[in-house]
Amino acid sequence: MVKFKLLLTILFILGTFTFIHTQNSRQAFSPDKFTGMWQPEEGYKGFAGDYSSVMFTWIPVQTPITTISTEVVFTDSLHGFASHLDMGALRTTNSGLNWINYSFNDTLFTTGFNSMHFIDNNTGWVVGGALQIRKTTNGGINWVRQIPPNVAGILRSVYFADLNTGFAAGSKGFPYMPFVCKTTNGGTSWIEISPSIATARELNDQYWFNANTGWVCGYDVLLFTTNGGANFNNLYANIPPSGNGHIALLAIDFINAQTGWIGAANLERNNVYKTTNGGTNWFFQKNPISTAGLNQINDVKFISNGIGWAVHGALGTGAIMYTSNGGTNWQMEIQGSLWYDCLEIYENTKAWCGADGGSILYTIPENPLGITNNEGVPSQFFLAQNYPNPFNPTTHFEFRIADFGLVKLKVFDAMGREIETIVNKQLQAGTYYVEWDASAYTSGIYFYKIEAGEFVETKKMIFIK
Repeated sequence: MVKFKLLLTILFILGTFTFIHTQNSRQAFSPDKFTGMWQPEEGYKGFAGDYSSVMFTWIPVQTPITTISTEVVFTDSLHGFASHLDMGALRTTNSGLNWINYSFNDTLFTTGFNSMHFIDNNTGWVVGGALQIRKTTNGGINWVRQIPPNVAGILRSVYFADLNTGFAAGSKGFPYMPFVCKTTNGGTSWIEISPSIATARELNDQYWFNANTGWVCGYDVLLFTTNGGANFNNLYANIPPSGNGHIALLAIDFINAQTGWIGAANLERNNVYKTTNGGTNWFFQKNPISTAGLNQINDVKFISNGIGWAVHGALGTGAIMYTSNGGTNWQMEIQGSLWYDCLEIYENTKAWCGADGGSILYTIPENPLGITNNEGVPSQFFLAQNYPNPFNPTTHFEFRIADFGLVKLKVFDAMGREIETIVNKQLQAGTYYVEWDASAYTSGIYFYKIEAGEFVETKKMIFIK
């Protein structure tokens, strides 16, 4: 998944009409209305921030840049990349301990870059102002410009399902209107597939389950498609209305087809929304960032039904908060002056946060999935029947791993569709127990499948509400 994060919240008063408007400027950049190019405002130097109020262990790493890191992506435990508000991209080959900046070497103009997506260690895309799209095939060392549709605009999010099929979202024209373009040949050519929604403005983020099914969110707009963008349904009306009817939806993340979160901004500071029924209904989750009087949530990421983070960033303020129960309760981990813009979690084993001043922070979640490992090395791989079975709404899985390696434990519905990944991480040899909460799903027959090296096994279970 993927995500845009940041928003400049401006109140416009036109007669009696007041609304929240978002930009890709990160509040420290001003737009050229004709070219979409962005330049730093006079006196802007970034913010050093402070970490005196850290509750969770977030470790800052200073990169060679001094601007905001707008997207952080890792393709394995060592190789990572980051976009930022300058003409270049960052690259690491040692799990984010050191970063190298590679310039785009563009002498024609300067623009900020808002989002990137990689599908392997070599191939990735980055997008930004003036509908800039650039692609690398050698791990971020060199970047080649790709030609978008011939309109004026700004791109804030990019996602690729595979080497060929990708989507970029943002805005076009002035005042802004939603813009989506798609490629089916790796970006050699792009076509516009923007929906026509008169009341909407810019698009900020997107989340795709595959090349056909995905979400795109923005200012007064929440799009859903099941046919690769051939048609979009605007489900914005499913979001609880704000006092003036306008909400900037900045980030979106799902852990399965039913359960997802949105980071937002509006007049009431209702900045985190959750759904447990596939987007049919959304509800606000009270949190300390909102209570502290801070507005926007720039990004939100979850690694299970319970464990997740959300970040806030604006001019002179920033915060990171954490939940272990799906957002029912949140706790503030960092609050200071540093602008926090984006989140990335690789294989549920390490989390990164892109911030202002060229800072990228990381933390190592401790037992993020609630996995318990008994001592002793099993002689063979084994997957036990879940207990209890039938169950309502929680059940436990036991599995034994004979050798160190990547372990995946997934749940499928009766039609064989994958609905949730419970475990996806490197595990030492041992016997493990993990709980699964199925409260977001309907009663019925489900299957759970383990993959560990050459060991693959599937078992059936029954959920009865």
